[in-house]
Amino acid sequence: MLVCHKALRFSFAVLVIFLDQLSKIVILNWLSFKDVIGVTSFFNLTLTFNRGVSFGFFPADTFWGKLVLILIAITFVTWLIFCLWKAEDLTTQIGYSFIIGGALGNLIDRFQYGAVVDFLQFHLYNHFFPVFNIADSAITVGVILIFLQQAWHVEKKKEGQGII
Repeated sequence: MLVCHKALRFSFAVLVIFLDQLSKIVILNWLSFKDVIGVTSFFNLTLTFNRGVSFGFFPADTFWGKLVLILIAITFVTWLIFCLWKAEDLTTQIGYSFIIGGALGNLIDRFQYGAVVDFLQFHLYNHFFPVFNIADSAITVGVILIFLQQAWHVEKKKEGQGII
């Protein structure tokens, strides 16, 4: 069982926050709200401000709406820190750290701009996927890492019990 030193568990979260905020500073200084820069035939840089939850669902433009989203995020991050602290394997620790970093990166945006800064947009012909950012990507990768680790753990447990 490989256990990361407790202080190092948060290093990936710090890295995610740094990269996320740096990328947003660059984009905010480089793009205006109306710009769409085609980078490839399937990828654009498009500045948007997400005032809701994932992909703009449940927009929260009022003071109370923003406050509720911020309180939910703080509660969620607190729970994730507890989960990270208890995690025993490196893959799960990295997964939780990525999710924490992504959630805090987006939370910083809500405090700073009143919305989350998104700018990465993939598309296939005329089908556009929701615009996202580095923090959103880190959250997704973190969830996938935890899911894969749990699936591997269940499979190993089945093998150990002779269940196939």
